[in-house]
Amino acid sequence: MKRQTVLTGFLMIAAGLTFWLSWFLMPDPGTTDTAHILSIVKQSRNSVFVSVIVQIISSVLYAAALFLLVKISFAQKRTLTGAIVLGIGVMGLCADAFFHLLAWFMTHESVTIQEDVVRVMEFMQTDALFFLVPLLLPFFIGSLVLGIGLQQQAITSSLPKWMFLLTFLVGPVIGILSKTVFHYKGPAVMLITLGIFALGHVSIGLELIRGAGRLRDHLAKLDIQTLTVTK
Repeated sequence: MKRQTVLTGFLMIAAGLTFWLSWFLMPDPGTTDTAHILSIVKQSRNSVFVSVIVQIISSVLYAAALFLLVKISFAQKRTLTGAIVLGIGVMGLCADAFFHLLAWFMTHESVTIQEDVVRVMEFMQTDALFFLVPLLLPFFIGSLVLGIGLQQQAITSSLPKWMFLLTFLVGPVIGILSKTVFHYKGPAVMLITLGIFALGHVSIGLELIRGAGRLRDHLAKLDIQTLTVTK
């Protein structure tokens, strides 16, 4: 059990770090302007391609970590709910990578940027988002619910929960202020916000690794209590 807990921790850390790295590699993350996307992706095609690969790897790491986390934690209702919702979000994260892959291909030298190409990209950045966003939102909501559930089970501290809350509460405020007051439109605000969010997952992983022995003893006591009640 201790070995699986440590493995889960490392997987969660790797998932969080690769999640942030995939966005760091994307030029101007968060923009939805079609012409701007085609322009910046064409200038950074290698970086975008690596970003796609890293984002898919991140999705796989999250999925593996969640399966193991549910197993080792004997997940109670809130923890299990968070893991399920976050798992749905991981599917959205993986799907988003293929949106980026399409943008990468559309800027290949063999593809002529003409009206039909622009129309496809406009569709992917407008109507197609009605399919993607409902899958991506659970990634963020599920993380918060998972953080709360793990804290309630005394598996982690309140730190992951507050990291996720900080993302929701402070991120939008900083974003609005940077644009309206400081007239800043660069990627730093988005990267900092996503970095704080990713650190929430990293902190879950670190606490799992540090508390692997305690978690094993805690779950052993739960097993004994369950057996006693059953008898």
